[in-house]
Amino acid sequence: MSEKELKQKYDALVKRVPGERMYDGRDKGVDVYICKKCGAVVYTRYKDKGVTPFTIACRNKDCKEVMMHEKTISEMDAMLNKVTVQNWVRPTFEWLNKQRKKGREGLIEHVLNGGLILENEL
Repeated sequence: MSEKELKQKYDALVKRVPGERMYDGRDKGVDVYICKKCGAVVYTRYKDKGVTPFTIACRNKDCKEVMMHEKTISEMDAMLNKVTVQNWVRPTFEWLNKQRKKGREGLIEHVLNGGLILENEL
């Protein structure tokens, strides 16, 4: 896909998302991902409206398994437990275009279908 074509698709996505019929997890709590192999835990929340994966790669560099979305807790519980919460965000066009140059078609398709990326991965 060319940069121009990607820009057109990205702009169309940004324009349609507010009215799109999809789950909107903003203000719905904190999602908890847990690795069943090593026990690593990641807490996430929706900063933008969009789609998030049910599984993510384990953040323990020695594990290499997947973490599954196990439950959702309240923002208050996250605050009381003093956990670090990562935000799911819509990446910028510039970031997405860099991924195009790296040949990451699956990731681009995810974003163009409303998918979000963890903010610390941008």
